[in-house]
Amino acid sequence: MTSIKNCNLTIDYEIFFGNKTGTVNECMIEPTKKLASILEKNHSTMTVFWDILHYYKLLQLENKYPELKQDRILIEDQILSLAERGFDIQLHLHPHWLDSRYENNEWKFNYTRFKLHNLSQENNPQDINTISGCVSITKNLMQDLIRKVDANYKVTTFRAGGYLIEPFELLRNAFLENEITIDSSILPGMFNENIISPYNFRSYPERNEYRFDRSPKEISDTGSFFEIPVTTIKMTGLRNTYYRVIKKLKYPMLENERKGNGVASTRSTVRSSTMKTFISSIFFSQTVQFTTDSNFKEKFNFLFRKVPENSTMILHPKLLNLHTIKLLEEYILTNKVRFNSIQKFLR
Repeated sequence: MTSIKNCNLTIDYEIFFGNKTGTVNECMIEPTKKLASILEKNHSTMTVFWDILHYYKLLQLENKYPELKQDRILIEDQILSLAERGFDIQLHLHPHWLDSRYENNEWKFNYTRFKLHNLSQENNPQDINTISGCVSITKNLMQDLIRKVDANYKVTTFRAGGYLIEPFELLRNAFLENEITIDSSILPGMFNENIISPYNFRSYPERNEYRFDRSPKEISDTGSFFEIPVTTIKMTGLRNTYYRVIKKLKYPMLENERKGNGVASTRSTVRSSTMKTFISSIFFSQTVQFTTDSNFKEKFNFLFRKVPENSTMILHPKLLNLHTIKLLEEYILTNKVRFNSIQKFLR
């Protein structure tokens, strides 16, 4: 009999950021409700990285737009319910929300400040347009809300929007001042050349957890911070091509349930990126995330077999579909896995 594998589950709780965002109910409330219900079947839990600047924007605009007030209430009710049931809620920041506009029942985005580092470096905790202010204000907003149901709740953990944690040195003081000492933004071995959210983690430590101080690239046994990287797996070009064929032949409609699309990019960048990805996937090994996002049973089964005990998985509720919900439920009901939150893992 196969023993149960313990893994950490983290989710990014957010809508889409392209020209089609999907609704709060479709992308956040309903899929998260289904996921939480499945996890509770074998006492699993998760860390919910809440995109709280979206919520902040809803609070700003809700008196003008009743539908946004309803979105705010839906999110607030679900977050409080999750917290009451023992799920871990932590900080996820997409600063482009500060420049977003709501027009004709649609969100319009400006990605100039997609990265937290692009806010002012002035040390002003009262100004949300500064790094220190954005971290401080959103941390307190989240903490004050959740303490309505959990008096001892603390924000301690962070995931950068788009995984854009580097250069960490620019964020370090804001985190220390707000007692945020855990990060989960690293994807070891992966890189992204998108012009809006580029990162390069090709030489970062491949561990389940480690301490660091000035940068999560460098392990420091006495560092002030913990890194809990999202687990990644290397796949050969042949295996990757095999899964591409399976997806095309067996699951051609897999992603048709999506209610929105991702961050906009230039057409030339998308074409170049697609060509590079295609060539790379055939001739070279590829590093992929441990996730159900855009995955299917055969590929996820391979990833699950490969990852070690206490690996960290990521998923986005907005990317869950009937297939992946059923797949997760099967893993839970047969006790192949028990998911933990980051807080429970570190304890």
